[in-house]
Amino acid sequence: MGNLAHALKTPLSVIANEAEGKTGKFPRLVSAQAKIMDEQVRLYLDRARMAASSQVLGVASDVAPAISGILRTLSRIHIDRTIEVEFDPPADIRFKGEKHDFEELVGNVLDNAFKWTGSKVKVSVTKTVVSEPGIKMLHLVVDDDGPGLAGDMRLEALQRGRRLDETKPGSGLGLSIVTELVDIYGGEIKLGKSEFGGLQVEIWLPRA
Repeated sequence: MGNLAHALKTPLSVIANEAEGKTGKFPRLVSAQAKIMDEQVRLYLDRARMAASSQVLGVASDVAPAISGILRTLSRIHIDRTIEVEFDPPADIRFKGEKHDFEELVGNVLDNAFKWTGSKVKVSVTKTVVSEPGIKMLHLVVDDDGPGLAGDMRLEALQRGRRLDETKPGSGLGLSIVTELVDIYGGEIKLGKSEFGGLQVEIWLPRA
């Protein structure tokens, strides 16, 4: 995947550069398609890296510092809004995987919660065990008090590039990237209705 990505980068750059600055329907079409191709190369390269890292034995990362850091960053970004954040950092829960992957996953979920919430975001992480085949897991739950999603829209929200509302900034890739990461690590993701009436995101991941 790495070799393929590097082999495609140069010709894609040439195509994009040739189309840049030129007027007309054809240059615009070429530029737009080259951008899409570049994004796909990056996404599948990241996916290959994540799949490889998930197989590395002994890799583990602390959950609480990662979540706390992301919450601080998002609180600063949304400082103009009054958002109450509830999070009781767990002392001894570790994700069985790469720190970068966990931060990517949690970052996308929390970014989505902060964008849509009215005034409250709640995050909780607990230990659990999947009875079959008895794998130790962590259970991450993120609740907000935003508009939420109807049942038939929850599956759509997890599809790559699907944006349910164009009024919010973003590529529409956030939750689909989360889904891919969860799948790679053998976890599970579920969308539902939060206790505050908004969206609830539940994620199960392996823990060390």
